[in-house]
Amino acid sequence: MLLRFTSPDMLNTGLVDVSTNRCAYDIVTISLQSEESSSVQEAAVFPSPEPSPVASSSQRQSPLKAPSEQNTERRQTIVTAANGTVVANIIWTGRRPDITLLDEKVGALTDLFGSSTVRFMPKVLAIPTRFDTEYIWTATPDSLTLFDYDTEKVKGTFYQNVVRIPFRPKLPRCSLSSPSKAVLSETSSALTHSASSVSLRSGSSKSVDSQDLLLQAQKSAFLSTHVPGLGSNYLEFTSHPLAHDIEIIISFLMMEILRRGRFNLPPYTFSKPKVWQEARSLFMRRLRRNTV
Repeated sequence: MLLRFTSPDMLNTGLVDVSTNRCAYDIVTISLQSEESSSVQEAAVFPSPEPSPVASSSQRQSPLKAPSEQNTERRQTIVTAANGTVVANIIWTGRRPDITLLDEKVGALTDLFGSSTVRFMPKVLAIPTRFDTEYIWTATPDSLTLFDYDTEKVKGTFYQNVVRIPFRPKLPRCSLSSPSKAVLSETSSALTHSASSVSLRSGSSKSVDSQDLLLQAQKSAFLSTHVPGLGSNYLEFTSHPLAHDIEIIISFLMMEILRRGRFNLPPYTFSKPKVWQEARSLFMRRLRRNTV
């Protein structure tokens, strides 16, 4: 499945199915009334780059919120399918999500990914999925993919600021040459047998060729513009029998937020993204990389 984001704001956008050119999902995030949540136990999340205050031994088992997180604004992200059914609901307390997928109350990020620990490597952030132990979310400063270590193939990719070039399949030519071979080979039984076998093979492969053409027509090439706001964002993935598509989509969005925090990229803000700020941050990061 290949989905195109209609807006740079990934939590306020439509997801258009490129194969049908129709909106498959609609994502809307609204602000809820800010309220005290000190009585609610704070959900565990993956470590953030911001330092947290040191707590005593009695406080570590029930971590307290930092002063800046008291009375944080609450938001709600709702994802609806094309038929209007709500397929995902996320309640945000600050930047901490409480996720519900379809009729399943998933919970925090640790429940969504099925892991409470993350293996931090210098240039790669790898987090396993909860529906398949061989499927690993892999994030780098420049990419976000879903990789299947069983088949050693990429099962999903998040393309940002790219221009899509549709693939144009070539029509098969074997069906044009086989009839002429059959006519010219009437005087030779060996050539006739050879031509008939070619004709049978071409006839039996018509259905296969049509399927190949359909698959090739859905393929695309993506050229990165390297400029935030220039181009479009796409999400491409292969469905998994043990997970609903909406779980893969939500996991991609959560991984993108984690990726930005892990590699000191411009963080996701619930307000309207400012393209010039992202462009400036990207330019400074590349400048530091080239001067080191």
